[in-house]
Amino acid sequence: MEIDFGLSKIYFEQYFTEEFSNEEVLTSNEKLLVKEVSEKRIRDFSTGRQCARKVLGKFGDFNSEILIGSKKEPLWPKGFVGSISHSKSFVGAVVSKSSQLVSIGLDIEKTGRVKKNMWRNLFTPIEQEFLNTLSEEDELFYTTLFFSMKESFYKLQYPITKQYLWFTDVELKQNNGVFNLAVIKEFNGKALLPEFTDINYARHNDNVISVCFIE
Repeated sequence: MEIDFGLSKIYFEQYFTEEFSNEEVLTSNEKLLVKEVSEKRIRDFSTGRQCARKVLGKFGDFNSEILIGSKKEPLWPKGFVGSISHSKSFVGAVVSKSSQLVSIGLDIEKTGRVKKNMWRNLFTPIEQEFLNTLSEEDELFYTTLFFSMKESFYKLQYPITKQYLWFTDVELKQNNGVFNLAVIKEFNGKALLPEFTDINYARHNDNVISVCFIE
């Protein structure tokens, strides 16, 4: 399954599914990474790797393993950048050649998981001011969307800066229906990132899917 993010051209390949897999789809080395984890974690990890391999197959790479780095990040085959995400009901992966994109981030969230008592830890005062103007229905959607966008940006920026960022270290703004994100915290490596990063999103059933990338 593919998701329409409303982009003007194809920047990356993608694959999404609602059908979860088990460890039979993993390589022997990938199985070692989930040797002592829960069944749910095995299921999520296996399905994510299967989605990623299906996307890599679109580039002619059908056999690469996707292991993990020291911070649990996916290690992509040489010449590729990508991102994997899942919710309880939906899993997906996006991949591009590193000659086209510097980095890419993907996040999937089930609508409604962000509660109001979490806002001060997740959203800046400006973001909270916007959220407080919304109806109850819109609030459920936009709190999930903002959370998802920040998660996708973190996956985008970490391979570049190797820095941890908290949710309130970045801020989202909307301009003519387009969301972009600015890093408002000063840190070593900030200059490696764009001043503003556009973040695209889509909805699938009760899931919000966010994606961002740097050309």
